[in-house]
Amino acid sequence: MAEARALVLTTKVSGDERAQDACTGFVLGNIARAASVLGLTDEAERLAEQSVHILEKLFPPNDWQLLRPLQILAAVRLESGKTAKAKEAVQRLLAIQSKYPEDSAIVHATVGASLQIQGRLAEAEAEYTIALHASEAAGRGESGDTASILHCLATLLLAEHRLDEARQMLDRSIAIHDRAKDSLPIDQIKLLDLRGILHARLGEWEQSEKDLRDALSMADRQPFMDPAVLRWILGNYSYVLRRNHHRREARSVDARRATLPAERTSVAVVDWTDLLGEKKAPKKGSLR
Repeated sequence: MAEARALVLTTKVSGDERAQDACTGFVLGNIARAASVLGLTDEAERLAEQSVHILEKLFPPNDWQLLRPLQILAAVRLESGKTAKAKEAVQRLLAIQSKYPEDSAIVHATVGASLQIQGRLAEAEAEYTIALHASEAAGRGESGDTASILHCLATLLLAEHRLDEARQMLDRSIAIHDRAKDSLPIDQIKLLDLRGILHARLGEWEQSEKDLRDALSMADRQPFMDPAVLRWILGNYSYVLRRNHHRREARSVDARRATLPAERTSVAVVDWTDLLGEKKAPKKGSLR
């Protein structure tokens, strides 16, 4: 990331200074998105802030060109637990004049994430529903973005103990991710983890164990994995193993989890909102 950032800041493009700055701002935003996907939230926030700082000098505050870097900035701040700063970015998003349905989907999905973290679940559900319809209207019903919105809805419904509806949304999300060309391994890992939690809530412990084992196996095959995400999966897997009377394996999982860096004091934007609807640490031995 440091090398990419340095290259962007030193490379010249054809055109005037405005074109140079605009190109730099857009590319920094793209690198910020890549960093956020990798779980490098601090780096993603710095890059997104720099992207916004450059672009806001070139475009009006309501210009759609600012939409994507602002969305990334809001998302990583929410994930880092910087709620007040995230709200600032969300408010700026709301002021942007969306040119396309896919832009509207981005805005409403981000607003939904902010509301969900605040515990305003009914309002969040309404925003996610608008985002879903906008994404489908844009012809992106089979995209990874649409699958992510469905994943958000599934997470919210699970928090409200609406298990049948959560299963429907989760099944739709998984089916789209399996077909989508822009699907990422981290998306599939999080979906498997969420389905494992759903199975556990339904008392389907063997299915839960399989999903969480598959999520962990996929995570272990990635060249980089956010330690916070890995801790989450390992904690869920350990709990389910114990419910299935696999205590020795659970102890091994606990030992591995203990070697990971301490958890960030964060609340994830969409995928890792506490599924019990509480922002406090789970009791020992409980499934988050």
